Amino acid sequence: MKLSKILLTSVAILSISASVNAEEKKVPVENRNDVSVAIYNNNLSLVRDNRKVSFAKGINDIAFEDVSGSIMPETASIEAKGVNIIEQNFNYDLISPSNLLEKSIGQEITVIKTNPGTGSETTEKATVLSTHSGTVLKIGDRIETGYPGRYIFSKMPEKLRDKPTLVLKLNDKEGGEKNIELSYLTRSMSWKADYVAKIEENKGLMVLNGWVTLNNNSGVEYKDANVQLVAGDVNQVRRNIRPMLMKSMRFDAMAESASPAMLEEESFSDYHLYTLPYKTTIENRQTKQVSLLSADSVKYNKVYELTSPLGIYNGPEQDKFEKQHAKVSLRFENEKEKGLGIPLPKGTVRVYEKDSTGKLLFIGEDSIQHTPTGEEVKLHTGDAFDVTASGKRTSHNKLSNKLYEASYETTIKNAKDSIALVEIRHELPGTWSILEENLTHVTDGSSTALWKLKIPANSEVKLTYSVRVKF
Repeated sequence: MKLSKILLTSVAILSISASVNAEEKKVPVENRNDVSVAIYNNNLSLVRDNRKVSFAKGINDIAFEDVSGSIMPETASIEAKGVNIIEQNFNYDLISPSNLLEKSIGQEITVIKTNPGTGSETTEKATVLSTHSGTVLKIGDRIETGYPGRYIFSKMPEKLRDKPTLVLKLNDKEGGEKNIELSYLTRSMSWKADYVAKIEENKGLMVLNGWVTLNNNSGVEYKDANVQLVAGDVNQVRRNIRPMLMKSMRFDAMAESASPAMLEEESFSDYHLYTLPYKTTIENRQTKQVSLLSADSVKYNKVYELTSPLGIYNGPEQDKFEKQHAKVSLRFENEKEKGLGIPLPKGTVRVYEKDSTGKLLFIGEDSIQHTPTGEEVKLHTGDAFDVTASGKRTSHNKLSNKLYEASYETTIKNAKDSIALVEIRHELPGTWSILEENLTHVTDGSSTALWKLKIPANSEVKLTYSVRVKF
């Protein structure tokens, strides 16, 4: 009984306190002190929004306006001295013609119809009956659908907002003006890296420029924001994501070139953090580009890669192959000594080269994964026209059910006017060994024999070898 009385008394005090301060207090974006946005690779961002608020002592209903329309409300948290959160509600039912009608069901509105011949207007009172599959109105003693006129509402229906708003019920023990920081995760903001590589084959040098593209489709603008980009894939629990709230929003991309100042990179936990060295405004429905890196003397090699399709077992599909074009691979070490040496976020690298007249031509593109310093980057830009291979299996012996021997011959042709560095691989099953070969192989993994060749201009090289395979 005593516990019940205490609980009832507490509820009564809370109700009285809430009624005293029941009026909702709007905290517009104009009250903002600072905003920071940390954008991740996988369509996820962390927003930290600091604003000035005047609190009354006790219970306060705070309407935090202009939050992201794709906020994940369950991730919201606040920091403010002496303030405790009691309840939070994300109100995303925004003003629209359909929402105005839906919230006015059962209420009286004014309808105006214009005579197309005379231009005169007729004004009538109507009651909204339904908005399901179209608007149904009761005008006088008749029911109308598809009414050809304008609707006038005498007041704003309750619970409609003109912007995405997070309503917080807070308890302030002291009252007064304070700074409150709201943090939350949101969807509909993302970033990706793109690279432009210009190669000079005769020098073995590459000019590499990197750009970060920011996309904001979250429904709000982040003005003068501190922007950080997190490179790495954070784990998230799979859930049914609420559909994007701004379904009717049309995306108009506006490319904006940033200042030449580049992002500052640092290690953070198990990720890499890139910080923009100046504040920038990310407008809603905007694509913004920011410089990531600029390296004008990156050393690289061009290697032509071939993979033998010849098999161990008998069969016509594994006996020979004709004129296989080599894959072009551009390789460079991500090291300071080689002209680079910074962690590279995953993205697309587009490669260009000048022709004989000095005009730049596109020669291919490839994607890279997150690449730390010290690792090799390989770009496959396409198939070579002038470097080809043909091959055949010259013998096959089955020594037992689990033991085979086979011999192969492969001819690699270089029709270029320059030396070609060629790598040819042969993937072999089971436990294998090379019995004899005219050129020395290396092991590229436990199942692959690899031969590295340097073929002179307008020449060909014949590779022969025999293998024994045990299953």
